[in-house]
Amino acid sequence: MTIIVGIAVSKEIFDAAVLINNKVQIKKFNNNVDGFNKLVTHLKSRGDNHGLCLYGSSRDLLKRLSTI
Repeated sequence: MTIIVGIAVSKEIFDAAVLINNKVQIKKFNNNVDGFNKLVTHLKSRGDNHGLCLYGSSRDLLKRLSTI
């Protein structure tokens, strides 16, 4: 199974949107080593084949996009 992951990175946190079987799960992680390790553990529990896309973001941008 292929899993697609979009990650919005900000200074303090990053949000990971995981697409599995046409369903999206969103999780927040601290933007530090512990948060990265938790993301890796989360993804490994979902399968072996992952596609990742990272992009820098800001909370203001996410607020604007959520109102569209």
